[in-house]
Amino acid sequence: MLVDYHIHTPLCGHAEGEPREYVETALKMGLDEIGFSDHLILHMDKREYSMPLHQFPNYIRLIGEVKREFQGYPIKIGVEVDYAPGYLEMIQEVLKDHPIDYVIGSVHCLGEWVFDDPRYVAEYKRRDIDEVYEEYFKLFKEAVSSALFDIMAHPDLVKKFGYRPVRDIHSLLEDVTDLLAKVGICVEVNTSGLRKPVGEIYPSEEFLRLCYRRGVPITLGSDAHKPQDVGRDFDKALKLIKKVGYEEIAVFSKRRRTLVKIP
Repeated sequence: MLVDYHIHTPLCGHAEGEPREYVETALKMGLDEIGFSDHLILHMDKREYSMPLHQFPNYIRLIGEVKREFQGYPIKIGVEVDYAPGYLEMIQEVLKDHPIDYVIGSVHCLGEWVFDDPRYVAEYKRRDIDEVYEEYFKLFKEAVSSALFDIMAHPDLVKKFGYRPVRDIHSLLEDVTDLLAKVGICVEVNTSGLRKPVGEIYPSEEFLRLCYRRGVPITLGSDAHKPQDVGRDFDKALKLIKKVGYEEIAVFSKRRRTLVKIP
């Protein structure tokens, strides 16, 4: 079984194409199931990054319409919520009354710095890169500890532009995967890194191998912001997953996780 649980819509302000076009691509790619998980960022009001909060009910209705149009094809309703300290209760309140199949947690900001925005990549050169990684994974671990999320997206997103830590971060990754295993959260194998300057899947093989050793479940996502990216490079993702040792991926329904065999 193959799924793509990380698909966006134009409501986020930086994706293109209509939801039905993403579904049509998924069908052509032979994916067994997909899920939309558009951006919801509550700690900043910038239309280019996320749907506004008042649009969230419209997003739920939009995906519901697509589900009805493609009856018989499994389409899940998810959401990608950006983690920020101090917003946990607000996140809970927003999500509680909606028919969500899974919630993806992610970290895109270090303070006011949106570190994965190409417009602000120069900031990497003004900072100590080891401290950037430390700060990123500190927030990542806080997000995991909150237990608000079912899946953690692109776990080492901080490498997006190819800036690598100077020191060895193996022990840091061990701490992260220990926590993932303890809390019981799924990790996303995200192929969008292959389309970015880093040219590498999120997470790295080293990171993914640590997840496998600790029994951390995984799922798949393309992070598609245009229809042609749905399921993109999943052949490479499957190769990596199998190399590490995984034989199953997680699927979700009404926030309940089930493991299924991969091809």
